Amino acid sequence: MHTFEQIEYSDVALWFNEEQIHELVAHIVEAGMSIAWKETKKYFTLSVRTEHKTHWLTFRKVGARYRLRDRHYNISDPRFEKILQYFIEQVKGHAVVKIFFGGQLVIQKIRYGEAEQIIKISGASKEVIFEKECSVSMEEVMAVLCRRDAEERIPVLTLEIDYELAVLHEAMEAGDEETIAACKQKLSKLHQEMVMLEV
Repeated sequence: MHTFEQIEYSDVALWFNEEQIHELVAHIVEAGMSIAWKETKKYFTLSVRTEHKTHWLTFRKVGARYRLRDRHYNISDPRFEKILQYFIEQVKGHAVVKIFFGGQLVIQKIRYGEAEQIIKISGASKEVIFEKECSVSMEEVMAVLCRRDAEERIPVLTLEIDYELAVLHEAMEAGDEETIAACKQKLSKLHQEMVMLEV
């Protein structure tokens, strides 16, 4: 079980199927936390009571899948944090995790369920303690797209599009023109890839 004073999850982007929703409920119950749920035509909401507070997990139904609407969590209960981290890894989700302990801050950037970068900040000192290297060539990328695993790629691509749309929405609300332009460019490329996969 993780040791921390406080942990913050932000920019959380997760997609579940029905089986994973059932597994999530089972994990919460097994961890000894109180849980209740409510379901409508559009949403499925879990209420999870920890020792310190109640967390709400609201999923929007999109076809046979469930998209987590909540993008930010402040967590003090290690049980709930462990479950959230487990499912980010399992469903290959995105998140930025900030861990506060001993006067230090550790920031972990997660993409597709894997850490891309880990930064430690102590006072004015900032240290990159891990950074994932990308050694994939364009030829390898195109080869992947031509394989028969398009059915596996499409859900991941859908998640990435959803993430970029959420970032775009936040940027538009903040009037961040630079981020808006970058998101639109990324979404255009993702849409083109989706069209290719669906052919």
